Amino acid sequence: MTCGTGLDVPEGMRAAALEFADGLPDEAPLPVSVACELDKHDDGEHVARLRNLNEGAVWVMWEGDGITVQPIADCESYRPSQDGSSVAGALCGLPAAHRGGHTWERCA
Repeated sequence: MTCGTGLDVPEGMRAAALEFADGLPDEAPLPVSVACELDKHDDGEHVARLRNLNEGAVWVMWEGDGITVQPIADCESYRPSQDGSSVAGALCGLPAAHRGGHTWERCA
């Protein structure tokens, strides 16, 4: 189960997210509101993807009144197959070094 704590992303943060180079072509407008994508948690920083980059993504992070945006590489954890090899298309959808479980564990 994900945290789901929501944030209305301030215009200044959306503008800052667009300043990071290496975005994908024809990307959709950035979201006005997001929900934390980490596993359910009672305290600490919340995290949500704002836009994809060719390498990683730009994430918005918030805790209390503090809000930041920054590019972070993708988590490189893959759901293992029955024989221990990586399953194609089963890459975790969270930022590198995230806390909690991987997205592929939610589908297992």
